[in-house]
Amino acid sequence: MEKKSVYRIFTIADYEREAIFLGRMHAEGWKLSKVSYSYLLVAVKYSFEKCQPEQVSYQLDFYPMKKSERASYLQLFKDCGWEHITDFNGFSYFRKFLAGIESDAEFEIYNDATGKLDIVHRILRLRLLPVLFFLSMLIPLFLKLLSERDVFSGLVFLLTIIDCVLLFALVVQISYIFWRLFQKWKELSDK
Repeated sequence: MEKKSVYRIFTIADYEREAIFLGRMHAEGWKLSKVSYSYLLVAVKYSFEKCQPEQVSYQLDFYPMKKSERASYLQLFKDCGWEHITDFNGFSYFRKFLAGIESDAEFEIYNDATGKLDIVHRILRLRLLPVLFFLSMLIPLFLKLLSERDVFSGLVFLLTIIDCVLLFALVVQISYIFWRLFQKWKELSDK
């Protein structure tokens, strides 16, 4: 069987765009088999297997749970016609062939505003808030490092520059994720 890996950058707020990408890949004859971390750290590695090009709806669900609840969770989706593919970073990946979809409501796992708001709420509460907490703890440490007298001595200066760049990148990424989730929250709340 022919296999292929694709590296893409998606944040936790881009789960709908990620599902669309996976559906396009399946339509081109590549079905998703696994999602994992890449060596690049910023990108995600998607492993695909060659298949017949078909129209498939891919959906992601963010629902961290205890192992004892996992079997009933997966059975619920299976009963609704969704095939579980893999899990990655708190997300479960599902697909359903469009031939098995009888109504527009079956294209998505959550086809009402309440269900979609719940997934955004879970992402904010379980992923974004802990990151914001740790970031708020890093900023005072960073400011203390900058206030030291010998901040411009060789190695300390280099480490300070690296820390500045990494902190800035983290703030930009968190701001983007928060903005995307807030926009989604606002859009769903208006419905």
